[in-house]
Amino acid sequence: MTQSNNAKELVFQLSGKDEKWEPFMVGEAKVGMVSWLRQSQSEDGVVFAGLWKHTPEEHPNGMPYGAESNETFYVIEGKAEITDTNGNTILLERGNSYSLKQGYEGTWKTIEAFKKFFIVS
Repeated sequence: MTQSNNAKELVFQLSGKDEKWEPFMVGEAKVGMVSWLRQSQSEDGVVFAGLWKHTPEEHPNGMPYGAESNETFYVIEGKAEITDTNGNTILLERGNSYSLKQGYEGTWKTIEAFKKFFIVS
């Protein structure tokens, strides 16, 4: 991640050359890898953005998935499905965008190596 030096306007950039991957942790559990573009918290709320990737081998039987804040993402590659608590399943495919409202809960299952660009707010 790079950031401009202009004090009046901050620009965050993430390119294929400088992706730095680290484990994405939810509690004690590693759930994929993340390359951060932006992480901000204030009294006005949160903004998190970056790339996330996951393989089918990491959680072959699926894993719990919840949106603690609103999340919007674009699928860069791969295929996955999420099944909500009512049993409704959404297939997540390359080239499509999705937006989950805060409070969404379900089970995530990666079908093909998956990478998404996400924004949480």
